[in-house]
Amino acid sequence: MRKQLEKREKVFGGKTRTLYCAKPITMTLRPNLAILCVAMLAVSCGQPHRRQAECVGALETSAKLTTVQTVSGPVAGYFDDGVFIYKGIPYARAERFQPAVDPEPWTDVRPSRAYGPTAPAPARAGWWSDDQAFAMHWDDGFHDEDCLRVNVWTGGIADGGKRPVMVWLHGGGFREGSGQELICYDGTNLARDHGVVVVSLNHRLNVLGFLDLSAFGAKYAHSGNLGMMDIVKALEWVRDNIANFGGDPANVTIFGQSGGGGKVSTLMAMPSAKGLFSKAVVESGSITNLLDPKYSRRIGAATVANLGLNPAHIDEVADVPYDRLLAAYDAAMKKVSEEAREDGAFPTNVLDAILFGQVPVVDGEIIPAQPGTAEALALSKDVPVIIGTVFHEFTRDQEDSIFKPLALKQAQDRASAGCAPVYFYQFTWETPVLDGSMGSTHCIEIPFVFDNVLLHRTFTGGGDDAVELGHRVSRLWTSFAKTGRPEAEGIPAWEPWPRQMELNLHAKLK
Repeated sequence: MRKQLEKREKVFGGKTRTLYCAKPITMTLRPNLAILCVAMLAVSCGQPHRRQAECVGALETSAKLTTVQTVSGPVAGYFDDGVFIYKGIPYARAERFQPAVDPEPWTDVRPSRAYGPTAPAPARAGWWSDDQAFAMHWDDGFHDEDCLRVNVWTGGIADGGKRPVMVWLHGGGFREGSGQELICYDGTNLARDHGVVVVSLNHRLNVLGFLDLSAFGAKYAHSGNLGMMDIVKALEWVRDNIANFGGDPANVTIFGQSGGGGKVSTLMAMPSAKGLFSKAVVESGSITNLLDPKYSRRIGAATVANLGLNPAHIDEVADVPYDRLLAAYDAAMKKVSEEAREDGAFPTNVLDAILFGQVPVVDGEIIPAQPGTAEALALSKDVPVIIGTVFHEFTRDQEDSIFKPLALKQAQDRASAGCAPVYFYQFTWETPVLDGSMGSTHCIEIPFVFDNVLLHRTFTGGGDDAVELGHRVSRLWTSFAKTGRPEAEGIPAWEPWPRQMELNLHAKLK
């Protein structure tokens, strides 16, 4: 049998839309050829693991169908395969080295169907590696300092829905990356198949987001933490707008990987973020040693000196071309890192050493204390957290020795402080791509979390076992977002810390 499409009308999300529904007709191909055609169709559809829907909706871009009102003005997205999608919505605007403020309001419907600008960042070393470029399949978009944008995937709009909201924070340390950099960040499958609203975002990075110029006057008091303040601003946008996108502003989970996990860890130590989320997930990103202002201010002063600026005219820093600014910042970090070594203050932990100078600053106000202290932990005491790593991270030949010790410490710190439950995991599934050379590498769990194993098959291989594991892992994450407990068919009952879940097709609790 094969299927022929017929046009029907159906109400979805309060709107009438056109569907193309399958009806069976006789197929007279030879059996082997029929099997081949079905296989080719499945691959071309991109999701052979899903039961073929009886009705497949045409992609619709009608503003009448998709317009949603935000506090700043109306936006129009598009409707695709059961999901309303909005990209590049401004959540704020900012002058260089100044805190973000609300965007300029608009009255006309704003098209929001394509990703907006991404934060300026240095070139990726991985661009010049064929293996990395193939596997990761990066999309770095186009850079512009006006980059404060959110993207939304939802199963319904203006329908009174109370869908759990999952806000994704991208990796790349605090230096690079975006809400679109990996194809597996796409929220379609989570929104359609798991009933959550997915939000991703861009924020200021590197020198524009974390250069501490506070020594040069009150105007720059918060410049060392602007990137994190941007994220808080985005979470405020979620609070104020997500109900119109079918989401529940009272049920928000923040989740992130690598640098994104570090941002999650930092948000839990920020008073301004308290109440903007109720659950958190830290994936290979337990960054708990932020920068001492003694050294962040040295980096700021050295950057200004490298630029040849007169401190009396510090405002001229706003006009320095980005590439020149970044080069001065990088040179300043190198200089101050050497000074910290001489002082005996340079981190001994590998990850903290790598990130020295490129993390937020404990300034006593925006971030009052290091994330692992009792003061900081008290801010997020009621927030249940998933914490974990992958088995190999950056090296194929040995168990994770970079992120796991910090993850274990973060979990233990929260448990010792009497915080809400911590669910600890290690993801051990190994990708077969590139002859298995990557193993269970850094970032490998992301396609599974988003249920995008097939979409990102250059990284996962897209095999049946991987697809099944993706169903299970994504269900763990979304059930956690819904109830605070990670549960999924095929996964043993996940007990909180000190128990640890080994995540693979034969998952077990240790």
